[in-house]
Amino acid sequence: MEAFTFHESDPGETKTFDFESSLFHHPAHLSLQRAEGWKWYYTLHTKRANIVASLYLNINGEVANSAVRSPFGTVECAAAIPAEILYRFLVFVETRLRKIGVRKIIVKNPPLHYAMKSGALLQTFLFNQGYTVTDATVGTIRYTHDDFSSGLNRLEQRKLKKSGNEKLHCDFLSHDNLEDVYFFIHKCRQEKEYPLSMTLADLQQTITRFPDRYALLGVYLNEEMVAASLSVRVTSSILYNFYADHAAVYDHLSPTVLLVKGLYEYCQQNAIDLLDLGTSAVNGQPNFGLLNFKMRLGGRPSPKLTFEKHLTP
Repeated sequence: MEAFTFHESDPGETKTFDFESSLFHHPAHLSLQRAEGWKWYYTLHTKRANIVASLYLNINGEVANSAVRSPFGTVECAAAIPAEILYRFLVFVETRLRKIGVRKIIVKNPPLHYAMKSGALLQTFLFNQGYTVTDATVGTIRYTHDDFSSGLNRLEQRKLKKSGNEKLHCDFLSHDNLEDVYFFIHKCRQEKEYPLSMTLADLQQTITRFPDRYALLGVYLNEEMVAASLSVRVTSSILYNFYADHAAVYDHLSPTVLLVKGLYEYCQQNAIDLLDLGTSAVNGQPNFGLLNFKMRLGGRPSPKLTFEKHLTP
């Protein structure tokens, strides 16, 4: 077997990766989540001096957390990493955390379809090493290789046709429209009694730091916004529909179908292979209406699991 070494460092050290790291693992994004307390653990291919596995953890007292204020934080690795090395990397991380008095580790994974092979290995090895699942939600993803309409069931195809007849149209917006989009979605969520996880100020700060990673899309009836989305380009090949909603008064027009079509075509135009339609849960339980809707749009269910392990002294 090729030689690999395991390391602990502070985020920001310049290294070459054998994989594309996601936005939520960028050192600058980590610092926006929490200004201090981050540790970086990685596996190095000794001959090529490239990183083949990486995990960022925020240490706060006795708790090590991979995602402080982000949708996920996980072990990222090269597709060709030997399974044994990935397993040993997890052992290394736990050993280092024990030495500094950590008593609980939290690893919040993305939807499994983000990285099917390595994700399946990671989930299995976490179970093998005594981790338990403390949160399980259903994500929904759709690959963008085919025509959007081909993935819709007949009901959603009729809705899409109706939106055209009603002369709905969607437009991508500049970041100058962030406040309008945010408060539109916030109002829609308030009517459903669903909270937003980020404040406008937090979003403004993040988008200012990573302007090329965020896209705003609105659906309009004449000049009135009836649906909107804030999307994040997590990697070059994944677009995450982070926030999206529509005005309930326009339920009969089903503007969200056209909204998702706009995101889907944006993915195709920008060589993005996977559109993440987000999770479907309320208070830790499935939101079946939303989940069924996303699956009628051609979405595939993808488990999104959060793991924890309590370390005994």
